[in-house]
Amino acid sequence: MTALRLSLILLAAAPALLAADLTTLDGKKFTGDVVAVSPTEVTFKAGGIDEKFAVTAINGITLGPAPKPVAAGKAFVAVELVDGTTFRCSAFALKGKTADLTLLADEGKPGRVVAVPLTALFSVLRDAQNLKIEQDFRALMRDRGKFDVWITHTRVKDDAGAETDRLDAVRGTFGEGDAATDSVKFILEGTGKEVTVKLPKIAGMIFNQIPTGAVAPAVCKVIDADGNALVAKSVVRTDAGYTVETVSNVKMDLPDAAISKFDFAAGSTKYLSDLEPAALTESGSDPERYQKDRSLDRTPIRLRPDPADGKTEPYAKGLTLHAKTEITYELKGQYKVFKAFAAADASVETESAVKLTIDDGTQVLFKGVVKKGDKPVDLNLNVQNVDRLRIIVESEGGVLDLGNQVTLANARVLK
Repeated sequence: MTALRLSLILLAAAPALLAADLTTLDGKKFTGDVVAVSPTEVTFKAGGIDEKFAVTAINGITLGPAPKPVAAGKAFVAVELVDGTTFRCSAFALKGKTADLTLLADEGKPGRVVAVPLTALFSVLRDAQNLKIEQDFRALMRDRGKFDVWITHTRVKDDAGAETDRLDAVRGTFGEGDAATDSVKFILEGTGKEVTVKLPKIAGMIFNQIPTGAVAPAVCKVIDADGNALVAKSVVRTDAGYTVETVSNVKMDLPDAAISKFDFAAGSTKYLSDLEPAALTESGSDPERYQKDRSLDRTPIRLRPDPADGKTEPYAKGLTLHAKTEITYELKGQYKVFKAFAAADASVETESAVKLTIDDGTQVLFKGVVKKGDKPVDLNLNVQNVDRLRIIVESEGGVLDLGNQVTLANARVLK
């Protein structure tokens, strides 16, 4: 056998490196291969040269095509962990203090099973492909309070006599699961009565997990080809692909071809307008729905950096809140800093003066008055180990809330 032929055979037998596209936050793009990932930097080979990038400077690394959407009408179970990791599952089972998640797979192929401790579960929803059920479930999550929640699903008739889905919440505390009977123990709030519930009769589960100890920072969000998203505290390069460990200590081995993207922006920064509130109350004399990424007039957010010169500056992200609004977000102790510019939007024509309070449920992080005509308040608050961030907007002086509002431009939390 000639040396040339032998070389060609060896080359064909060697595993091919999949080209990856790395994009930085300032828009630069590099094509090459991921060599290593650490909590602080990524080593990336481009043009035959290893270069190190700080994880805080990377937007993302694309390794494959976008995740496959769930086939229309295909039922699946949506599972979210306390760290924000999400899974699309074909089956969900409880075995003592562990949940076994069978992930969705292509038709005819077995789905891989991921074992998750019950302490890592945040929510479980059956029939997550049903948009109405998913929306109703999110509304129940916002009102969950300090107990676990067992969600039931029934079919009822609406005012027009048509059948529709309805979710109801039963509050209490989940116990361990029994794999032999496919059931779980549940202690009812108030009565203390323990009941055994068959898992197939549970439409959803919401867990009130109490954080214990320090929470590891996330490096990035790993999005796989099936649409699962893992909030990773570590990513280790292997010969076959990557070993990913989530912030909630769930470990998975993923081959190169199974990964769609490493999202570093999602791992380090989260805009509040991209999150669903854990709790929301809109009241007062003139209640009005809060707006994401726009003013109350449904126009793009614009603030006046210096009200005296009349110039405005646009912001793509942010929240606009009318008095009186109280809105709470789950941070789960994963973030260190909350940043935003607080001011009245440039579209406000009437007088506006609000008292803005930001706290963690026990300690006030910021308290001040925001008026139309004032320069934006540059908020830079320490939210390390904060489980829930609460924002309260109230009218400053006067009896009526008419027109009183505040915009929190670029409202975000950072790790």
